[in-house]
Amino acid sequence: MGDEKVVRVPAGEARAFEAKAGQYVTVVNLEGRQVGDFMVFNPENLNERLSTNATIVHIGKLFPGVGDEILSDLRNPMLEVVRDDCGRHDLLIAACDPRRYEIYYNVSGHPNCSDNFIEAFRPWNLEPHQLPQPINLFQNMGYGDDGGLEFRESLAKPGDLIVFRAGMDLMGGVSSCPMDLNPISGFKVTDLEIRVSDGV
Repeated sequence: MGDEKVVRVPAGEARAFEAKAGQYVTVVNLEGRQVGDFMVFNPENLNERLSTNATIVHIGKLFPGVGDEILSDLRNPMLEVVRDDCGRHDLLIAACDPRRYEIYYNVSGHPNCSDNFIEAFRPWNLEPHQLPQPINLFQNMGYGDDGGLEFRESLAKPGDLIVFRAGMDLMGGVSSCPMDLNPISGFKVTDLEIRVSDGV
């Protein structure tokens, strides 16, 4: 496997990582059911970033899986899914932010993925408007024929992995989503783990 860098993502927080083209980025659901918001950038041009919209068009479906490429907003391949234990991840739902908790849950000051990413990306001086729509790893959304949304509990079991192969040099981050007011993570927030390695 070669050298492997392991980053623990504490419950309700985010951590950044860097990967070189050809390396593998693994996100581990340590205790099961925990949703992880995931986003990546081109470190040579931070204006090039993950695009879930371009990815949906490219793969022709709402739920990415093994063999699917994840595209940037310039439609360049950033990642390829090479292993997926869970089988259900979301490309549509926006990252939680302070206003979501205020408007829909009447809660102020709740930890949230948007603020988490700004803190994790502080060395790169990113601002909120520069954050892309994330891939919501392990998030089990239901979409009805009428377009209705259903926020379901994650299907991820303890130790489930999703593994990506980097198609370019990357800077990115994972937020262990702090959402504990709907069922997506079983109303409980737990740690995730990021691994960056030369092999799988």
